Amino acid sequence: MGQARGEGRDIESAVVIYTAVANGGGAPYAGLAELVGLDEGRLESGLRTLRDMGLVRLVEGRVETVDPDAALAVAMDAYLGTAAAQLRNAAELSETTQALLTVFRPAAARLQEQVVVRNFEDLETRLSALADIDATARESVDSLHPGPMPQDMAVLEHSLAGDAALVRRGVRVRALYPRSLLQIPKYNKYLNDLTDVGVGVRLIDHGPHDLLVVDRHTVVLPGVPHVRSSMTLVRGAVLARSYVSVYEDYWLRAKPMPHMAHMAHMAHMPHMGRGGQGTPDSDDDTGAAPDFTDQERTIIRLMANGYSDDRIARTLGVARRTVQRVMTKLMERLQVSSRFEVGMKLARLLDPDNL
Repeated sequence: MGQARGEGRDIESAVVIYTAVANGGGAPYAGLAELVGLDEGRLESGLRTLRDMGLVRLVEGRVETVDPDAALAVAMDAYLGTAAAQLRNAAELSETTQALLTVFRPAAARLQEQVVVRNFEDLETRLSALADIDATARESVDSLHPGPMPQDMAVLEHSLAGDAALVRRGVRVRALYPRSLLQIPKYNKYLNDLTDVGVGVRLIDHGPHDLLVVDRHTVVLPGVPHVRSSMTLVRGAVLARSYVSVYEDYWLRAKPMPHMAHMAHMAHMPHMGRGGQGTPDSDDDTGAAPDFTDQERTIIRLMANGYSDDRIARTLGVARRTVQRVMTKLMERLQVSSRFEVGMKLARLLDPDNL
């Protein structure tokens, strides 16, 4: 199969890579050659072409696509930088523009049309579809369960076994559950069992509805209201992206599952409300942790995970100056002079379970 090249560009391989990555909503770099079916030489030349044209970016070991129109805007900005750059890059800009408009924009449009929506209204077909989804999951399974929980613990035991099998296959599994379940022994044990098999569990106060997102491409939603066996299945990276954003927002705002030892310790501590003899309610000279807003806790959690201010802003969908303003206030409250000192002091003051 021939290659469409111009000054070292491999447009044909680039189209194959771009289509496969965009269709999956991103792909791990390590497994990209197998995914697209290209040899190493064609893979590298195709990726080089996409990078030169601004159509892909590498984020934490994953290759993600850039919309052709956005890439075109960046290319135009670079082109219009200086008169000398205009002269040097005129031929390259022409080639890039032609490829973006005639090759990649139509490819992106075709991907946007590849959305499948199916409804399931009986239990047998619903369970069969869910089994197929679990069997084909390759990278991630993210679920949101606002309640109520099944009364039959056999249902949860079956679900636990399925999640454990996914984890053993190398699939990242995360689950969000109501915080109130900690007060019910059998559900508390179930959440700890999930954690023990490798599922990431976080707790929320409330959620909109059940939600399952698989490989950032397949979404399972409730179907007909008040029909428990009903569900709606959505496939397609473009449409699934909005549900992924919803899930990530809940995940960032949720609190980690407390450790069993910590829960047992808290259960045996005497109640100490405001004015009691226990830990003070606000920060003072004793070194007690200050109270934080939800936004501050989210930013602290992301900072602890190594996120930069720019990345925190992108993750939360806020301006960079908003993150910087919060960091400035944190430094003032903690009486430190740098971002690093904020992290060091918070590490001494806070229990990660309270973030």
